[in-house]
Amino acid sequence: MSLDPSYAQILDQTAAKASPQGLLVVSPEGRVQFATAGADLMMRDLFVAAAPSDRLPEAITRWLDDGTSGGQPSRFIVDQPGRRLCLQLLFREANSVCLLLEQDSGATAAKGRRGILTERQTEVLAWVARGKTNAEIGEILSLKTGTIGKYLERIFPKLGVENRTAAASFVLHGNRAS
Repeated sequence: MSLDPSYAQILDQTAAKASPQGLLVVSPEGRVQFATAGADLMMRDLFVAAAPSDRLPEAITRWLDDGTSGGQPSRFIVDQPGRRLCLQLLFREANSVCLLLEQDSGATAAKGRRGILTERQTEVLAWVARGKTNAEIGEILSLKTGTIGKYLERIFPKLGVENRTAAASFVLHGNRAS
């Protein structure tokens, strides 16, 4: 898989934030197809003994099979002493699943962190990635167009992007063939 240098910079900036985030694209069976540097580090740090580096641990693969029915966004949280990893389903296609990974230290995990996308923000981001306009997303989610704009204003800094195109690319980039 090849990365456009501008997208790679966006992903690296996101991984370098104080509250680490990363993007992971896997097959439905759990084989890693793409991982940002931040996601790769988080997965190796927490799961080095649990699974080969090119596969998700069995528990996460089962969650992908069981926990995502109905098209609703879902989360898988791994709590370990002093840290927490949250995996959020962003987008699912026939051959790939896109996950946002966010890691917190125990102190910030206990307080709840602003950097984690809410369930509604995840829904909005998924529709943006599918090419929907704010008006179309508002109609789908029964919200006003301006409300969708506000959601996006809050999503962009969390992903380390500046516009909807970059946000969509953040979600979809790993789904491109190399």
